[in-house]
Amino acid sequence: MLLQISGAMGLIILYILLFVFFLIFITLFLKIGLSFTDAENREFGQAFLTAFLCTLVMWAMIVLVRIFISPSFLWLIIAILIGLIICWAIIAKRHDIGFGAAIFVTIIAVIAAVIIIIILILVISFLLGVVLWIF
Repeated sequence: MLLQISGAMGLIILYILLFVFFLIFITLFLKIGLSFTDAENREFGQAFLTAFLCTLVMWAMIVLVRIFISPSFLWLIIAILIGLIICWAIIAKRHDIGFGAAIFVTIIAVIAAVIIIIILILVISFLLGVVLWIF
């Protein structure tokens, strides 16, 4: 291999790539959710910044709870719920919509993500089935 990366450095690069991938994933579905409301700042860049802020808040809540309180599952759920409430406030403030509309945007984004993921799973399963059937 020309570029061998040590274990720790490879893990850091993997985390960064996953973070960027999920950030773009969240941004796309946030933009879809915002299109169902009468929100301002519906552009991709604005949705990306909102998703970035929400991701940082969620990450900070989870890390702070795990470090300072307890790494138990119940505290993890509480941290996620608190982070979600803060994210709804960020969405409401940045896109000039109400708190209820921010919750609606999140619900629409989750529904759109689930539908797209199910379609991708079905397409990939079909393609694998066709490939396995041929060979």
